[in-house]
Amino acid sequence: MIEQYLQRLFTWESLENTERGVEFELKNRLIEAEFEGITLVALDEEEVPQGEITVELSEDEQYQADEITPEDPLELDLAETVQMVLDRDRLRLGVHELQVGLQVEGYGEVSFTTDDEITEEDLLDVDPADYTVAELTDLADDIAEPESLERLLEREREGKSRKTAISALEERLEDAEPLTEDEMVVTETSSKSSGGNLVNELLVSVLESPQRVSVYLTVQTLGSGTPETIAGRMVLSEDTVRSTLEDFESEGIAEQNADGQYSVASPITVLQKRQNTLWSALQRSL
Repeated sequence: MIEQYLQRLFTWESLENTERGVEFELKNRLIEAEFEGITLVALDEEEVPQGEITVELSEDEQYQADEITPEDPLELDLAETVQMVLDRDRLRLGVHELQVGLQVEGYGEVSFTTDDEITEEDLLDVDPADYTVAELTDLADDIAEPESLERLLEREREGKSRKTAISALEERLEDAEPLTEDEMVVTETSSKSSGGNLVNELLVSVLESPQRVSVYLTVQTLGSGTPETIAGRMVLSEDTVRSTLEDFESEGIAEQNADGQYSVASPITVLQKRQNTLWSALQRSL
């Protein structure tokens, strides 16, 4: 249960690629708290070393993860935000799993798992004219995403007449691996099923976490499926998907048939169910 509340620390759609690496935002939506340590940050089940995690409160106030200790905690007021900057390779298009572990004063070591999507807007978007040929070639070596390389190559071709990195970019683009079928399914699930940002925001409010929204949208796109099938279209583990679906079933959001396949109610039905639940709770309190 505490994990479900902790997920609210994560700001939905904040995961992005930047020139600093991979970044996301945490916002204190719970209570004033002291964080006595960052015990874990992992992307797609790959742990990020403490020395490669920067916690940024502002441009002038930044800490390495290993600098936050019980003796020197990080105090966060309600509604205060921090930017987590990971010195990691840029993420590919699609949904990625994120794990965060925290040492919280009075609660001990706690953690949560969620996911968020890298969209085309989050891909590296730079002007080649700002780099020397050598710098641009080095930059291309760090990029695995074909779409980013195509953008760089197009801009370099259209740039001013000078010695360019076109050959290096073309060679790197040939080596870049396209999205796999599963990655394409995940990306389409997130973009086509959401019905727009408004529906996404409503579902996050109702379902209470990006992880639950992601499972819901994947099932809705597939029509129905077993936890194994659904997990195969996501970066979440089968156990996490199964647990989420069981929660949905208990909440009347999902149904399981005799073959073990789950289906979910329509977004409108989900919103109506939550509205009815809130109304019943209000009536009981009067």
